[in-house]
Amino acid sequence: MQFAEIFDNCSAVATYSDDVQKVYGRETKEYDEIMTAWSELIGGGMDMPAYGVSLDSLTRKEMKCGKWVEFIFEGCCSYNGMPYEKLLVKTERGFYGFNIIRFNSSEGYSGRCFYYQLNDKTMQNFVEIIENY
Repeated sequence: MQFAEIFDNCSAVATYSDDVQKVYGRETKEYDEIMTAWSELIGGGMDMPAYGVSLDSLTRKEMKCGKWVEFIFEGCCSYNGMPYEKLLVKTERGFYGFNIIRFNSSEGYSGRCFYYQLNDKTMQNFVEIIENY
């Protein structure tokens, strides 16, 4: 499975803006717009070995500021041997790559992250879409 394919199984997407959460299901226009922008963002990029490790308490504290997007899946999924139920990303206009923080019911946002390199683009366009929600 390619990295981009894991998002085909996403059942909802949540946005966080300064600790305010909004959730959009597959049937919504917002979900379609966010997922289309996400596909465009990660197109041409590549997943890389990640050295980042998330600690649940620190991640939850960080989520209170800034813009975040979370991809929600039905049940437990796995990529490269690392299980997840949700995938969380901090969004910043100038990011050329980013950590993707895994969430599991038993551990929260704790554990190794994925890392994704965008190559010749930044998150600029994706952040503009997220800011609308």
